[in-house]
Amino acid sequence: MIYKQLLDKYSKIEQEIHPIINFLENNKNKIDFKDVYKGIITLQSPIVYKPDILFLGINPGDGAYNVLNNTKSEQVKTPLRMIGGDETFLKELNWYEFGNARGGWINDKWIGYKWYQRDKKINNSFPQRMIDLLYEIAQLQYKEEYKKNQYNNNKKPFWFDTLGKNIMYSNLYPIATTDVGDLYKILNSISKTDELKFLWKNQEKPNNWDVRLFFIRLIDKLINLVKPKLIVCMGKSTFDDFLYKKHQTNNKIYKSNKNNIPVIGFSRKGNWSGLLPNIAKEIVSL
Repeated sequence: MIYKQLLDKYSKIEQEIHPIINFLENNKNKIDFKDVYKGIITLQSPIVYKPDILFLGINPGDGAYNVLNNTKSEQVKTPLRMIGGDETFLKELNWYEFGNARGGWINDKWIGYKWYQRDKKINNSFPQRMIDLLYEIAQLQYKEEYKKNQYNNNKKPFWFDTLGKNIMYSNLYPIATTDVGDLYKILNSISKTDELKFLWKNQEKPNNWDVRLFFIRLIDKLINLVKPKLIVCMGKSTFDDFLYKKHQTNNKIYKSNKNNIPVIGFSRKGNWSGLLPNIAKEIVSL
């Protein structure tokens, strides 16, 4: 399927959340949403047909919001990064954005680095760890090629045009917040508003889970559109919500399937960098 067709089909899926966006934008200065609602971000990568991996997080963080409001203006702005809106973010995977994973203040000046400059200062540990995971996957997937290619921190790795470009990244819930607690506050408030009741199949007393199911079903539509070979859920909450079930386990890595697609999840509690080699092994083994 050509890229333009994918964009057109996905934009129709995305349009289903427009009533929620309009509601949040119209009420963002009210007590339930002020200081917790940080905008809407749907896809965080280009659309890829039949990607090797679709990575799913729980929801976007407040990074785009902080960048947008990094001025002296008193007017607070909320990013709406969507198809048909700001399409610039679709040019590359969010983790690859300049300065996202690596960068910092040096002599009162902000210096950003490219994602593959792994000897530079870490700016954001989440994209840094996900990039490290890609390196772990590549070393297992391309063993012979790694023997022939010398590692270089200042050069894109040889696997960038294959594995690096054949993955997608999105979230179950497109509502950006500083933390998950703020997300659940917003979902609770949304579930109680009469204005949006028609979206939850006219449930008489909709709750948080009805709202979450609405968004998860849209992710299911995305999956049916792009047909990933593997889905990787980042965090146990993501894994549980995506599969509509709370899993009781002491394991740090979880496995299941949904609609005949393998699903892997992993814990993000504490410093999960040590899990990366084992996560990579599970991914490559499928």
